[in-house]
Amino acid sequence: MLERGFLGFINDKRLFKLTDCVLLAVSGGLDSVVMADLFQRIGQQFAIAHVNFGLRDDESDGDADFVETIAQGYGVPFHLARFDTVAVAAERGISIQMAARDLRYDWFAQLIRERNYKAVATAHHQNDVLETLLLNLTRGTGLAGLHGIAVRLGDVVRPVLFATRDELTAHAEAYNLIYREDHSNADDKYARNMIRHHVVPVLTDLNPGLWQTLPRTVERLRAAETLVRAELDRSWQAVIEPTVNGLFLPTDKLLAQPELNFRLAEWLKPFGFTQDQTRQIIESLHRETGQVFHSLVDETPVVTLTHDRLSNGTVGLSIETGPVQNIYELTIMEWPDASINVGVRSIMTIERLDKPADFQPSTDPNIACLDADRLMFPLTIRPWQIGDRFRPLGLNGTKLVSDLLNDLKLTRAERQQTAVLLSGNEIAWVIGRRIGHLFRVTDETARISVVRLLNQ
Repeated sequence: MLERGFLGFINDKRLFKLTDCVLLAVSGGLDSVVMADLFQRIGQQFAIAHVNFGLRDDESDGDADFVETIAQGYGVPFHLARFDTVAVAAERGISIQMAARDLRYDWFAQLIRERNYKAVATAHHQNDVLETLLLNLTRGTGLAGLHGIAVRLGDVVRPVLFATRDELTAHAEAYNLIYREDHSNADDKYARNMIRHHVVPVLTDLNPGLWQTLPRTVERLRAAETLVRAELDRSWQAVIEPTVNGLFLPTDKLLAQPELNFRLAEWLKPFGFTQDQTRQIIESLHRETGQVFHSLVDETPVVTLTHDRLSNGTVGLSIETGPVQNIYELTIMEWPDASINVGVRSIMTIERLDKPADFQPSTDPNIACLDADRLMFPLTIRPWQIGDRFRPLGLNGTKLVSDLLNDLKLTRAERQQTAVLLSGNEIAWVIGRRIGHLFRVTDETARISVVRLLNQ
């Protein structure tokens, strides 16, 4: 029975307790209807939320009415939001899909805060994992793009991620569940539908055990990416030599590194250098000194990289960064027992402790007090990037980091110095600027994590 695997998955991943009330994101389609039925069968407390994006006229209204009927049948609270998604997308200058996602999750976060729900559950499953992996692969991706979909991300949980679409269909048929079909799911003009209808069937023919091997494969890829990040961090620290104006990478140390193309591309990515530039930079190592490269990505710090010779005769790459605190993506695998070098001029300490009864958060901008149990390892520290978005403390919706920095009226140098601390893909702290609302210390917080940024 699917409910047995469902309950086992929830307990194994510790998604929530039976006494918690969970908000279910229900569209009215197969996946979310089955998820709601499973919640009912295991006796879990829940409420239902539905978003009408106004994109399919009467069909959208019909979906909303249908989901409300489901909630009434289960006798659970029902929440409905309607948005003019097209207008919001135009106002924000983003795609309709991105606007819909932002509106949806911002509203869910508001409901969780106002109604004290434990989490919001979405009905992503194993087919979604495979389709996402294949989409990322065809568009070009690193290991991070092959992770699939996280079981938990902030307040969002995916309790049916263990199941396949066929298993959900079989459950719906066994219990005569009624659901609505989104006609756009049949249209192959969408890349995901093309993969779903034409690629996945071929893969399952080639490997009938695909759905058993996929979770193990994704887990191995996630572990491999973690190890690769740790090795990149280690070798970066072994190569770089701080200078007055930035960094120096000696040629002999660079050429001794295996897979230099990959390493250097990853090292230079936060500075705004492209992969094509990385290849040119490596070629310059075998030529006379003097070639100069400038970062190309918009709104990154303007970085100059020079194939240079120092006064002591050492040849290598000089990177003039100015006062950038976080020079490279740093991965933290576990609670550290000592300070961490996070840049040329800065160190960080992270302390975990039980929340004192008289706890008061620090007013020092270089100290963040976070809910330790919401932080998920590995943590990542990196420079902020274009498109980074998070929910600042006390804000109902999300905000672009670039907009936050503009609102704070920071100078260009101060913007260049700003980095972020990530838990999974969620920004827990725009370092020295603002913590993320999802990671705030609340009355329910049992343990706090005190993160301090210190100048050396």
